[in-house]
Parts: sequence; C-alpha cells; structure tokens
Amino acid sequence: MTAKKSANKKKQVGRTRPVWNLLTPFPTNVIQRDWPEVDKLNDTIREKIWRQRALDPEGLYRSNAAGTWHSNDELFTSLGTEGATLKDMFAQAMMQWASAIGLKKDASVNMKLSAWAMVYSDRGYATVHTHPNCHVSGVYYVDDTTEDTDQTMATGVTLKAGSIEFVNPIPNGHQSTLMQLNPSFIVPFHRGRMLIFPSALGHFVHPINGSGERISIACNASFYNPKV
Repeated sequence: MTAKKSANKKKQVGRTRPVWNLLTPFPTNVIQRDWPEVDKLNDTIREKIWRQRALDPEGLYRSNAAGTWHSNDELFTSLGTEGATLKDMFAQAMMQWASAIGLKKDASVNMKLSAWAMVYSDRGYATVHTHPNCHVSGVYYVDDTTEDTDQTMATGVTLKAGSIEFVNPIPNGHQSTLMQLNPSFIVPFHRGRMLIFPSALGHFVHPINGSGERISIACNASFYNPKV
C-alpha cells in the first residue's frame, strides 16, 4: 500500500462517526394519563369517600401523617359502580405499564388489585415509603380543590404543595455528586390524573399548604398465574 493510500484510509477512519448504544437494563417506568370527562365520576367518588370518613373518622395510619385520612383497602367494593369503573381504569393503565416492560397479557396472567382513599387536609402529607408485596402501584387524583402555594423552607428547599415526589432508586444516589443533578422526580397532582409506577419505587407526598382538601386513590396490583 502506498503512503498516499494509507493516508487516505486514515482520513476515512477519522471521519467515521462512532455508534453509541444506550443500554437500559433496569429502567424505571412511570406512566401518566389524564383521563378525560371524569368530572361526574370524581364528584360521586368524592361524596362517597366523605361519607366513609364520617363513619370512620380515625381511618388507618400507615405512611400518612397528621392531617391525612386513610381509608381501608376495600375501596373498589365500597364505592360500588364507581369503584368498578375506577378499577377498570387502573387495570387498563397497569397493563400499559406491564406492556412497556415486556409483559404480554394472555390467559396465563391475571391481576389482583386493591385500593384505598387518601384525603389530605392543611399540612397533611405522606412520608417516604414503598408498597411491599405487590408489583405495580398507582394513584388517581379525584380532587384538587386545595388553594395551595409552594412553600420554601429555611434550608432553601421548595415544597411543591400536594405533589408526589419519586426518589431516585439508585442506592445512595443522593450522596453522589453526579446523582445530585437528578435526585428525585416531582409530578404535580391534577384532577383526573393517574400515575402508574413500580411498587418498589420510593415516593412521598409534599404537605398541603392551603385550604380545601386533596383527595386521591392509591392502588396496588400483583400479577400472577392462576394455573400455578
């Protein structure tokens, strides 16, 4: 090979664009859908949840803090017709999430779902938690009638009133200088909005900072093979 041909070959190699392949072995998928035309459904659900709270004002205490009411886990049943509609909405969204990670819906895959209501009043919030013993979880916002304003703490941290915040799932990621660029992910709440996410993904709810109430419904689902 002549020196001239060798030089031309080197130039061609230098001009070749590198091919970069992004591999995502452990993706964290969160699905969001804003359901249309749900005002009537939400109004009825809200009234039924208020009646349930009147009968059981103490509710349950789990990740919820003061100023937050937590119903039992049989909400789909206690809401009657509206509960059946809501259960179908969650099932649709969760199968979309499952499809995104490669799970195909067939006769060998069933879902078991449970749900509960959360009513956040002034200063009400939920601490950081996950949802154990299930595969996928979700939240649906029934009402956003609070007159919230964001609150800046003395530390300089701004609390997005009533919003859900997902914590970076990488262990000790918040301690890494690089991961501090994206330590968490905040999604504002909105009437009719539904979020679906892995049950093991840590999350919490920022305190309500205003009048009114924020009503949401949380749901857990487990996938199983009925033949096993």
